[in-house]
Amino acid sequence: MSFKAIYHSFLFFCGVILLVVLLILNFIYPLTLGKTNILYSDFGKFYHSQQLFIQGKNIYAPVYFVKNKQPTSIQSTQTKPVASKIAKLSGNLNPPFFTLVSFPLAYLSYPHALVVWTLISMIGGALGILLLQKKQDPKNFSVACALLLLIALFSYFPSFVSLQFGQVSLLLIPLLVYGGSAARDEKVICAAIFLGIATSLKPFIGLFLFYFLMRKEWRGLCVFLLTLLSCALIAAIFLGFESYVAYYHACQQITWAASSWNVSFYGFLLRLFGGIENNTALLPIPGLITILYPTVAGLFFLAILKFLRPAPSIPTDRKQDLDFCIMIVGMLLLSPLGWLYYFPLLGIPILILWKFANKGIYPIALPLFLMTCLFLSNIPISLYNSDLIQGKNVVRIFFGSSLYFLVLIGLTNLLFWLRFSGKINKNSSTKRKPFEKTPSSLLLLVGIMVFLPAYQGIGKATHHWMLHSKQDSQQYALVAHQD
Repeated sequence: MSFKAIYHSFLFFCGVILLVVLLILNFIYPLTLGKTNILYSDFGKFYHSQQLFIQGKNIYAPVYFVKNKQPTSIQSTQTKPVASKIAKLSGNLNPPFFTLVSFPLAYLSYPHALVVWTLISMIGGALGILLLQKKQDPKNFSVACALLLLIALFSYFPSFVSLQFGQVSLLLIPLLVYGGSAARDEKVICAAIFLGIATSLKPFIGLFLFYFLMRKEWRGLCVFLLTLLSCALIAAIFLGFESYVAYYHACQQITWAASSWNVSFYGFLLRLFGGIENNTALLPIPGLITILYPTVAGLFFLAILKFLRPAPSIPTDRKQDLDFCIMIVGMLLLSPLGWLYYFPLLGIPILILWKFANKGIYPIALPLFLMTCLFLSNIPISLYNSDLIQGKNVVRIFFGSSLYFLVLIGLTNLLFWLRFSGKINKNSSTKRKPFEKTPSSLLLLVGIMVFLPAYQGIGKATHHWMLHSKQDSQQYALVAHQD
């Protein structure tokens, strides 16, 4: 056995160990603080709605809790926490169809349901990313390639955040991947069904309606709308049409759009100029956002429509890939709540654009740009709700959250450059892989550096939960819900 083969086997073994460690770290929170009660995870809101559904009650009934005053000294750690005033938990913003398809989890105890949900999310994200890579580059797909992709997925800080919060982000990846793959294979009806189901789970994916409209794929457009209508009617039959009225009212009670993890246009402008929320703005200009946000969002939406227009000079498969990429990036920017835990969806455009580099389109510059985007979006930033953004921390929070906003803007500019610069209008004759002459050890070092901030954030958070979960579990107490 040659030294090179032994070296590669050693690296593969180290990769397997790293992946196992990452998977274990992602289960620490659900097994410690997260399982305490429904207040410590976004999945708790979903579970609460699922429980209300099987009880035949309003699935959007509010949850009330108290924040307890914690002991301030070692001597008082055994003292019973003192409850403060009652507050209302932010609502479940998933549509009724989401509750309908996920309600079987309500028959489990909350700790078990949370662990099962975390496991399902991991499997969904892994299958989606692996399927995408296999579709994009079937000749070079291997066990080693799959291992690297899984390490990258579970090393990515937004993926970690999504799993700890019990969010649905990773489960959306396979639906979008299947939809994109079907569209690329000219199976428009299948694509429309998958994208319609995804939109029924998360409405901001509804931007894909204009994907079919501008590409003049009328069958796809009709099936997309029919899928949306069917999912809504099925949910209304089982949950009642009044559940959609309650869902609408829940969406009108959002008071956390300025939070540091909301990196959409709306969140960015709220932190910059202020608005109806309680945050302190960096440059407070009362009333400006009511004019500026619709203007910015409208202009960006028109730019996307122009992007989607037919371009006969661009090869069909590349145009389809570019259109799909701009829809994913665009929906995060246009959604009023484009939170960073949706960033795992960016794995789709990143892998697609990496394939462009493999085909000779900016074989050096493009991968470097993508790795820069990964690095910036791996920098951990703390979650600050709107009312916690005050004068003493507004500058730090604004520029910290702007890193993630910058990633979305950077990817948007890159896609527009590729679409309109004419650089991809012809099939490249050079199929030079990025950094093909660069030593593998150097590439491995670069990869570690890209994810190093995420490892620091994951390690710090996990260490805190392992040491302080018992104390933190007394911070909030569930009160009740109202029908």
